[in-house]
Formats: sequence, structure tokens, C-alpha cells
Amino acid sequence: MQTEGIFHRKSEIRLKARAARRALMPEERAVAAAAVCLTVMALPEMRDASSVLLYGAMPEEVDVTCVAREMRERGARVAMPRVAGPHDLTLHWVDDESELVTGSFGLREPHAAAPRASLEEMEAIIVPAVAFDVEGWRVGLGRGYYDRLLARVADDVPTIGVAYDEQVFSAVPRAEHDRPVRILVTPTRTFRADPD
Repeated sequence: MQTEGIFHRKSEIRLKARAARRALMPEERAVAAAAVCLTVMALPEMRDASSVLLYGAMPEEVDVTCVAREMRERGARVAMPRVAGPHDLTLHWVDDESELVTGSFGLREPHAAAPRASLEEMEAIIVPAVAFDVEGWRVGLGRGYYDRLLARVADDVPTIGVAYDEQVFSAVPRAEHDRPVRILVTPTRTFRADPD
């Protein structure tokens, strides 16, 4: 459970980060997404991955469709989450973005009948957030979907956050249930969390 102070500090960070990414023009977002894609695909952790979990981006988020396309061209499988309830994500294999439907929160996500995938099958996980800090801690939309998912990821599976530079802060507030990513990629920088 997070304290009221952390809740308010997270709300402030969300407002700042969302305003910053809203201020980006669509063409700036496209250029930034392409740069993020190139860096993500060059990561050693992605080189041999035969399966990856991606996400359907909101209009203001970094669009990772290019990562999906590149992974499929390499022969890898792509999975995406589907909101299955107030606290649940289910994972599904997606062969093409044309298979996606508009689901909860206006997100592009797999159809309920899409083939199920398991977290244990993922060899890399690409993670969105409203804000990150340089150590990989993240502030999401506040519903905890990705914190619950990240809590179940095996230690040897790379978790890779992607964001615009404007979404990265020196530190973000965190609660006991929060989970960081191991790597954070922006259009101009890559941060790696120090191993424990």
C-alpha cells in the first residue's frame, strides 16, 4: 500500500510527464519512436530473443510497432497484453497488428480469442510508463497492471522500458509494490539499472 504522500508525488510526476509528451508534435513522436526502435533492436538482450512481449501504445506513448515488425522479420514471436479485468492482464500471440482491436482505455490489444501466451515464454519484455527515472523505476497510470506483471518476471528475462527523453526524471516516487525495469531506452540515451 502506498502512503498518501507517495500517491500525491506520483500524481504530480504524472501531470508533468503527460504534459511533456503531449507537447511533442506527431512528427517528433514518429522520429523518436524510430530512434528507440533502432536502439532496442541493437541491445544484446534482444539479439537472440525468440519471443517478446510488447504493448499497444496510446497516441502519446512511444509506438513500438517497429520493434514488433523487426522481431517478426527475425523470426521471433510477438505477444501483447489484453486487459482482462480490473487487476488482470492476459497475454496473447499477435502475428500482425491488423489483428488488434480497440479495448480497455482505448488501447490496441489482442482479441479475446487470440492464442494465449504465457509470461514464462517471454525472452524479453518491453514496458511502457508515464514516467521513469534513471534507475529504471517507473510511474504508470496508477492501476498497477505492469507492477503485478513485472513482479512475476524471472530474474534472467530483460525488462526494457521505453520513453521519450521528456518522460525521464532523476528520481520518481516509489511504493513497496512498484517494480523497476532493468534497461531504459529513450531516443538519445540508454540507462541500465545497477545489479543488486
